Amino acid sequence: MIYTGYFSRVADAIQFLIAFASLLGFLGLIAGFVLLIIGGRFAKRYAVLLIVSGIMLVWMTGLYTGLRYFRV
Repeated sequence: MIYTGYFSRVADAIQFLIAFASLLGFLGLIAGFVLLIIGGRFAKRYAVLLIVSGIMLVWMTGLYTGLRYFRV
């Protein structure tokens, strides 16, 4: 009985972290494309890394996971 509440909280925390990573990946994609369009030569290198990391996060966690969890 004690463990049920504990594991429920752990499952909620894991679900929150997955949704937060999904949202961060989505925001990373947006920021990467903005930097790619607006930024100079030096910023474009980091924009490509930001886009690749955003794609990886969205690929692992799902695009709509964070949007559904935070009701955005």
